[in-house]
Amino acid sequence: MKKTITALSLVAALFTASTVPAASAAPAAPELPAACAGLVTDLAGKLTKTVSSLLPLPNVGAVTPLVGDLLGLVTAMQSSGCLPTPPVSVPGVPIPKAAVEYAGPVDQCLPVVLNLIASIAGLGGTVLGAAGGALPDVGKLTGLLTTLLKTVTDLLSKCGLPAPPGGLPALPGLPLPIQNS
Repeated sequence: MKKTITALSLVAALFTASTVPAASAAPAAPELPAACAGLVTDLAGKLTKTVSSLLPLPNVGAVTPLVGDLLGLVTAMQSSGCLPTPPVSVPGVPIPKAAVEYAGPVDQCLPVVLNLIASIAGLGGTVLGAAGGALPDVGKLTGLLTTLLKTVTDLLSKCGLPAPPGGLPALPGLPLPIQNS
């Protein structure tokens, strides 16, 4: 009986010693769904089209459907588990069920997702506000696009998304002022 207790104590000690370091190790980053890389690539493509349609001379007609496409891609990323879904607190509104739940760092990622949605909505408001005939202010559009591209860069890093092939679009250089000679 004494040998059995000693043997069990030894086994328990070895088991504890082998599991304690594993428990204290940093958890591995969650595996992203396979669809995320394709969705990020689509997002980068839509952003490239948006930037080229707005700068240097805005083409409101070309950008209007792109704003909806950008919001649709954010929703698709949330449904695929690439991004967290913001909590909905409006009574009576059904919460859409994601096909795959987001398993990444919600505390870092969710504020960036909300900023992304706000940036796209701000750009859409400016573009749609100009759809009545007047061209939107290029300076304001440049500021909105700069914010949008910075937010997408933050989204990639803080939500653990892969960088798209070729990277994100850059804003073209602004035209130089005409100099009198």
